[in-house]
Amino acid sequence: MCSRPDRWIFSLKRHRSHLLLLLVVPNLLLWQSSACPNLCPDGDELCRTALRELFTRATILSNDMYNHSAKMFDDFDLRYAQGKPYHINASNKCHTNTLQLPETRERAQLMNSKGLITWILMLLYSWGRPLYELVTELRSMKEVSHAILSSARENVRKVKELQALIERPFSQVISAARRKMFYARIYWFGLRSLKSSNEERRHYAFFNLFHCLRRDSRTLDIYTKLLACRHIYNKC
Repeated sequence: MCSRPDRWIFSLKRHRSHLLLLLVVPNLLLWQSSACPNLCPDGDELCRTALRELFTRATILSNDMYNHSAKMFDDFDLRYAQGKPYHINASNKCHTNTLQLPETRERAQLMNSKGLITWILMLLYSWGRPLYELVTELRSMKEVSHAILSSARENVRKVKELQALIERPFSQVISAARRKMFYARIYWFGLRSLKSSNEERRHYAFFNLFHCLRRDSRTLDIYTKLLACRHIYNKC
C-alpha cells in the first residue's frame, strides 16, 4: 500500500492557481517509488489537471527540441556532408558519451522517476554551452545557415524553459545531477574546431555537433515522454 503525502494534497486544495500547482505537484514524485505511480488521490481532478499540464508542457518542449535538432542535422548533412566519411564513428565523438545514458526506451523504463529526472537535467546542462556558442559566436560562419541558426535559437530557448520547468519543483535532484556530471567529466571543447580555418576540420566538427545533438535530444524526448506516460496515464 502506498502512503500519500497529505500535506501536499492539502496545499493543492487550498491554492487554485495553476502556476502554483505546477510548482508544487511534481514534488510528489520524490515521495513515492516507481512501484507507486498514482500521484493523485482517486477523484482529485485538480491534482490530475496540474500533473497533466506540467508533463504536457514538458513533452511539447522536448519534442520541439528533437525536431529542431533533426532539422539542423539534416540541413548541414545535405549541404556539406554528402559523399564525406563524416558518418563513420560520429557517435564516438559526442562530449556526453561518458554519461553512459540509457538510450533505449526499454532501458529507461527500468529507472525510477528520480533517475529519469536526473538524466534529463544532465542532458540539458550538457548542451547549454554548445548551443549558446553556436548562436552567439558563429553567426558569421557560412556553414551556419539561417535555418540552422533559427533552430539553434529555438533550442536555446527551449533548453532554458524545460530546465526551469524541471529545476524548481525537483530542486532536490539538481545537486545529484551536477555531481554526476562532475565525476563523468562532461566538458565541451568543440569551439576551436568549429572556428578552424581548415574547412574539412570545420565541417567535420559541425557534423559531429549536429549529430550528437540530434542523438541526445532524442534521448531527452524519450525520457520526458516516459515520465509523462508513467504519471499521467499510469501505464506505458
